[in-house]
Amino acid sequence: MASITRFITTKLKLKVNEQKSAVARPWERKFLALVSREPGAETRIAPKAVLRFKEKVRELTRRTRGVSTERMAEDLARYLRGWIGYFGKCQTPSVLDDLEKWFRRRLRSASGSSGSGDRPFR
Repeated sequence: MASITRFITTKLKLKVNEQKSAVARPWERKFLALVSREPGAETRIAPKAVLRFKEKVRELTRRTRGVSTERMAEDLARYLRGWIGYFGKCQTPSVLDDLEKWFRRRLRSASGSSGSGDRPFR
């Protein structure tokens, strides 16, 4: 770890965050909100990333936010495109299915509609 840190700071002129940096097997670490539990195992979305997703959707769908339904839909679409672009290829479709169900319930309660149409996670 010390030699890698020295190389990064001296040769590449980059800062190393000692709290986030470590030398370990991939299944022992979280990397960019993705987790692999053991060698050869599927890549999963880290639980904190799922919680952050839900917090952001709650923020965007608050009834007291004071924006039109169209604006809320635009903001949600932008956020979902980015999130799905990053996490959409994870190897745990059940997590995405559960999030989609939660998202649809949240959206129906925020907009007051029965909700039908395209599936956002597919």
